[in-house]
Amino acid sequence: MDRYIPPHTAPCEDYWEAILEEGPLSLGQVVGAWEWVEVPEVPMAVWDEARQLQRTRVILELVIDGFNRGGLMTHWKGIECFIPASHLVSYPFPADPAAREKCFEVYVGKPLRLCIIEVEPARNRILLSERQVAECEQSKPEWPEWLCVGRICTGTVTSVRPFGAFVDIGPLEGMVHISEISWGRVRHPEDFLTPGQDVRVKILNVDFEHQRVGLSLKRLTENPWLSVHTRIKVGDVLVGTIVSIERFGVFVELVDGLEGLLHISELEPSDSIVAWQNNFNVGQAVQVRVLEIVPEEHRIALGLVDGGTPHATA
Repeated sequence: MDRYIPPHTAPCEDYWEAILEEGPLSLGQVVGAWEWVEVPEVPMAVWDEARQLQRTRVILELVIDGFNRGGLMTHWKGIECFIPASHLVSYPFPADPAAREKCFEVYVGKPLRLCIIEVEPARNRILLSERQVAECEQSKPEWPEWLCVGRICTGTVTSVRPFGAFVDIGPLEGMVHISEISWGRVRHPEDFLTPGQDVRVKILNVDFEHQRVGLSLKRLTENPWLSVHTRIKVGDVLVGTIVSIERFGVFVELVDGLEGLLHISELEPSDSIVAWQNNFNVGQAVQVRVLEIVPEEHRIALGLVDGGTPHATA
């Protein structure tokens, strides 16, 4: 059975001409049933990385795994990449199809140093060039002295993803991982950041070779768990705000981003999970007692003040 992978855009005339000249129809073969094969969706984070590599002119070394009449093909992180013949150092190639094919065959299975010249998510492809590698090597960026671990700088949020956010800090784009947004619980980065927003960040790490920078928002403030015992003690009765409701209990924000867990075991045995979840709402204030504090595990165990029936304040 022939396998057909649908393109993301309508094929050009050259595509159909190549099918007629070189495909099974040109040999008079009978074409059987077609099987529709979905092209795997590439995560947007991979396209973001490809654009960053193009912007910073990073050189890739990839193994050539195929070719067609127009050039060579390879893959990077699951994306089919194309190197037009005009972007190979050995260009021009013979016009004769057979002789041209022999020239391309020499590349298959061998690594080639390439740089990205176009990123096209809509067409699910990346265009590469061998000829522009020398130019990329000569245009290595000079990094400013302030681009170092521990430095605090300002930047602009360029995009927000489920795993974090990208921030343009000038010479390049850095990433704030979801775990570095806040000392408190972060369920969705978009609750804290929006594209175009100006933010102050702290540089956690710098990879000059791959031109990547790790950033943090929460490190601009003191880690509240380091001084938790000066703010909260076992036995304290506090009023906190419910920030998350799970099947096993409720997370309550107490002070300065510190959260505690009001476990379902603190309910009366007769109360069901449904009753538990119906009694609480995100954003609701609730009165709790501190049962246990484990700073090294970032854990605070809470209990209901009345010992069973939810007691909330407006």
